Amino acid sequence: KEIALNIPASIQSPSGLPQEGVLSVQVGEHLWPELGARLGYLLDYPHGCVEQTTSSTLPLLAARDILPRIGVSRFSDEELKNKIRAGLLRLNSMKTPSGGLAYWPGGYEPNVYGTAYAMRAVVLAKKGNIAIPPGLLEGMESYLSTHLLSTYVEPEVRAAIAQSLAELGSLKPAHTDALFDRLGELSVFGAASQALAFAALP
Repeated sequence: KEIALNIPASIQSPSGLPQEGVLSVQVGEHLWPELGARLGYLLDYPHGCVEQTTSSTLPLLAARDILPRIGVSRFSDEELKNKIRAGLLRLNSMKTPSGGLAYWPGGYEPNVYGTAYAMRAVVLAKKGNIAIPPGLLEGMESYLSTHLLSTYVEPEVRAAIAQSLAELGSLKPAHTDALFDRLGELSVFGAASQALAFAALP
């Protein structure tokens, strides 16, 4: 296919001579030529701890929505869902009797922030109609709910818990006053998480 380009006369070479002007055109499959390669890396990324597993699963969840809209067909929806399910199963292997997730598979001590972070991926998967391992989300919700207002949990982590519970739709409006009272202890990122949590309330 031939595409005619109108080259402005003002385009000049570094020497300033119009007759030596050069125009470079890059053509790719889509607007982000490197996106496919980066997503391929995520598909093959070896899941590790709870944070690594979540950090590789969240972009795959977003890709299911983004890729069709920008015309990328390299990865099928089923391929993405299979990788997301693998991430969910690995998170499930970190589940402790308390419902919280340990930092590594088979661990017994739950990690509060890791559980809050991972819950965001689990909630998005549920919203995307991807099957969640039985009891995983319920256990995480119960565990995080008991730690939301705990004085033993850092304010930044409480803000992350609030955001995750809000995304699930289980943050109680009655808890917002206590969370807001600690706003001064939050970094800009913690304050942003808390603001997103409050904005999600009905």
